[in-house]
Amino acid sequence: MKKQTDSRFPNKSTLRQKAEAKLKTTRLNNKPPASETDILEEVHELRVHQIELQIQNEELILARDRAELAEKKYTELYESSPSGYLTLSKEGDILELNDSAARMIHKERSTLINNRFALFISEETQGDFIRFFDRVLKSHQKESCEAVLKRPDNTLLYINIDAITSKDKEFCLLTMVDITKSKEAEKSLFKLKVANESIEFKQNFLANISHEMRTPLTGILGIIDILEHTELTQTQRDYLDTLKHSSMNLREIINQVLDYSKIEAGKVKLKPSLFELKKLLAETKILHKGSVKPGVHFSTQSDFNIPGLICADENRIQQVINNLVSNALKFTNTGSVVLSSKLLSPRPLSKEVMIKIAVTDTGIGIPDELQGKLFVPFSQIDDKNTRKYEGTGLGLSICKELVTLLGGKIGVTSEYHKGSTFWFVFPALLTATSASISKSVDQPGRSFSNHKINNKHSLNILFAEDKVVNQKVISLMLTSMGHQVTLASNGEQALNSYKSGEFDLILMDIQMPVMDGITATRKLKERFERLPPIIGLSANAFEGDREKYMVLGMDEYLTKPFNKEEFVELTTKLING
Repeated sequence: MKKQTDSRFPNKSTLRQKAEAKLKTTRLNNKPPASETDILEEVHELRVHQIELQIQNEELILARDRAELAEKKYTELYESSPSGYLTLSKEGDILELNDSAARMIHKERSTLINNRFALFISEETQGDFIRFFDRVLKSHQKESCEAVLKRPDNTLLYINIDAITSKDKEFCLLTMVDITKSKEAEKSLFKLKVANESIEFKQNFLANISHEMRTPLTGILGIIDILEHTELTQTQRDYLDTLKHSSMNLREIINQVLDYSKIEAGKVKLKPSLFELKKLLAETKILHKGSVKPGVHFSTQSDFNIPGLICADENRIQQVINNLVSNALKFTNTGSVVLSSKLLSPRPLSKEVMIKIAVTDTGIGIPDELQGKLFVPFSQIDDKNTRKYEGTGLGLSICKELVTLLGGKIGVTSEYHKGSTFWFVFPALLTATSASISKSVDQPGRSFSNHKINNKHSLNILFAEDKVVNQKVISLMLTSMGHQVTLASNGEQALNSYKSGEFDLILMDIQMPVMDGITATRKLKERFERLPPIIGLSANAFEGDREKYMVLGMDEYLTKPFNKEEFVELTTKLING
């Protein structure tokens, strides 16, 4: 086979021919002939030059290949990038774009060429984009803005745009990034912030309203309590009962609104303690004795399998039971109301038991189609224009939230015109494992290590209160119980009136002019080594108020309005240590 020669590399024969041709040219030009050595040197130089040319040629080929590879990679990145790339004319028309940009705009790529890009921006942000684009054309710096794309299906896409103009300012390069998710997250955070601010505003508003409503209510209930112990005609006593019933309903409405607000704000915390469930049910029967209508029998049934002592949040359980019993008595005109308890889980080797409380009545019952509204806040099952029964519509919704907080469930079974059974289930710890828990969740320790209340019927009480009505009402209530009261209109007067050994108890209002109760309490403790217990008084009734004021120096706390029974219960606890 004839050997192929590479034209890029000439052989010796070819070089010799070129040298001889050069020699002939030299002779024709009347130049002296070159020697053979000169010819060989010339051939060598030509060969070296040819090799140099070949190397340069190969470098050019390599550079071209690299450029083609780089262009290919750029094209792949351009087309596969999740970011949208567009080239706009200085008039704002689309000259080129990648697939991602077309997908963002939600149109076919080919149909977008030569279209004005601003037309795809939503009306709300279109003006901002046009001003942004004008700014980009006047600058060689990268500029950024946010805009919203309005797509053919009317969906919105939030985008961030980076743009820079060419040196000749004939076109502009844009990069679009989808920021819809981050914008939605920002909106959610903003809504959450607004919701939190709304809840905080509501809390503060309700706290102020509650305080202002409880202050006159203290006077009303106090005078009612005092009048009950005076000589009255039957007609006057009927009037007084109506006044008391209305006032108690008003206080219950205030309490329910505050309770619901606490729950909604997530400020209700469980406070487990050891208690006797059987005793709690018996006390519930006594508490509601006055609400039982003639012809209705109210009874309790306790499961003997339930342990004598259990650990759970007694106050919240009692609150749910009281609400269910109150409703049952309200809607039952004849027949019976039964409050019962039942152990659902076995005791052996178990640290926790499930207990069911049920309130069964023979009242009006609830139609099936209305039972779903029972646990919805502010709902009423009777028509708003023909309502027969009072209520805020919050009681059962509060019960549901509290039972959920306890870790239990609540429900109802009812038959219209025959009666209902409202029930709830809650977990409780057994005595053996709950003793240590009870200690860890007990109320804040009292700070009066000085001395307890003297165990005597008549107490000398220093009472600091700025409201004249409250001064009069609470003083009358205390003196009617056989106590002696010394009044102070603010914390400074209380501080100046106190003398060691003269008082068995100090009642200190929290909010007072000149000097508030917290400051007065702190100064008393700084000035005197031995002090009687100081009970803080306030119309504030939010979750944690008692603990907050005790941390600030109070030895105990009462919410206004309070009655004789509440005062006796608290002072008895202080006497017994």
